Amino acid sequence: MTSGNNEQGSETQMKIEMPTVDCKALTPNLGADALLIPVAVVKGKVKPVKLAGLDAKVTARISEMVQRYHGSESVGAIESQVLPLNAKFGRAALVCVTKDGESSDAHVRNAAGIAHDWCRKNRAYRVAVWADGLASEADVSAWVEGFCLGGFRFIELREMKPKDPNGKPAHMTMIAPARKLSGIRKATTAAAKLAEAVNLARHLGHLPPNVVHPESLARMCQSIAKKYKLKCTIFDHKRMEREKMGAFLAVGMGSASKPRMIILEHPGRGAAKSKPIVFVGKAVTLDTGGYSIKPAASIPDMKYDKQGGMAVIGALAACAALGVKQRVIGIVGAAENMISGDAYRPGDIVRAANGRTIEVLNTDAEGRLVLADCLHYAEKAFKPSAMVDLATLTGACEVALGHECAGLMSRNDKLADALLASGEATDELLWRLPLWPIYREQIAGVDSDVKNIGSRAGGAITAGTFLQEFVTAKTPWAHLDIAGTATTDKALPTSPVGATGFGVRLLIDYLGRK
Repeated sequence: MTSGNNEQGSETQMKIEMPTVDCKALTPNLGADALLIPVAVVKGKVKPVKLAGLDAKVTARISEMVQRYHGSESVGAIESQVLPLNAKFGRAALVCVTKDGESSDAHVRNAAGIAHDWCRKNRAYRVAVWADGLASEADVSAWVEGFCLGGFRFIELREMKPKDPNGKPAHMTMIAPARKLSGIRKATTAAAKLAEAVNLARHLGHLPPNVVHPESLARMCQSIAKKYKLKCTIFDHKRMEREKMGAFLAVGMGSASKPRMIILEHPGRGAAKSKPIVFVGKAVTLDTGGYSIKPAASIPDMKYDKQGGMAVIGALAACAALGVKQRVIGIVGAAENMISGDAYRPGDIVRAANGRTIEVLNTDAEGRLVLADCLHYAEKAFKPSAMVDLATLTGACEVALGHECAGLMSRNDKLADALLASGEATDELLWRLPLWPIYREQIAGVDSDVKNIGSRAGGAITAGTFLQEFVTAKTPWAHLDIAGTATTDKALPTSPVGATGFGVRLLIDYLGRK
């Protein structure tokens, strides 16, 4: 682990609350507070479930539940019974993993998240899942992901911890006949590691700006790099000055915590000289809007304006944990957009690292300035085979696409198609927006090369068009605007209110397609 300047690593251990998971062959002595049986429900009837190896009394009770099922056909519908006192399991619960008889990874994932919530409410802290009831190893992965993601809670900063039944994470054991255990164990282990990386991104996202600012985030990343055996390099503002990163520096100079560029490197499997894939994330630890100040009610949630960078950190952690074969670089642009005598102003003209001058018409359009210098450096220093940036960049994208999908912009069809496919596979959906030359007219400068905003019309696209100025056409590049998907203001089956960790699973799936 290396540092570009004299940052000191923090050894603080983050307390990420989520279920723990293991995988075991069914034995006579194996027990739990609850036994969950994933089932498919078609036209009101449960498809037959094979329960070989379970105690005869438990099997008989579950068979009766299957035959007399009167629950709904909705994802996550649960029907349960208390089992006899001499049974190894306290309860048995049928969990519907289909919707109107149709199955998908997303349905299984959501059903598992709902099942976790049911376990908490019923004080089932030791949970067994009949993995043989899932149709495939992909379904096993989806179940484990859903259960672990649904079990995430951010409680690190609470002195008064939540009381039961909501205060204790579950331990889940996937059980199956010994002959089927190998594949199920492999799927379970990988899915749990991926969910842990997503929950890391969420946890960092929830941390407030008095805890996470550019300097402290750099120290946290050094600790994360140490844990996951990643290489970590930090550029402080003096190094960034030497790199002529005038756009990035402008955003963060109003803060007492000066900007940091954080570089995380996963070497891959013997691929030290291969061209890497680079992920770039915007991490504005608090965005006040600067002198173009936001309304007061909007500022508290701007701790989540770092979620693009947190997704990149999570993705690099997942690369290491899963042993991803490719060489992968993560670049996180960390800045705090504040107001002071040193802050940049509307009307300023700043020079980016590639030499382009930018007229700042709105200091609240700051993320694109951070990304501009990060993208240029990434391309120049690493000559990537592909580059993807993630950012909570524009409210315009949230208005256009809502909270159901993120915006995708790219001039490379092959890269765009691969990312769209990964979005479908992970249920982290993307929708492609155009980068036509006509949009360039909106950001053409008068006294500068470009302006940092265009008109309100097409705001997400003109932001992507701006970023395109800092990546040459020879590099396959895509921009993901995750403004509408990085957080949720209502609890979802696989996410509580707050940071969702959107992008981590998508990026890992994309790497699997390379």
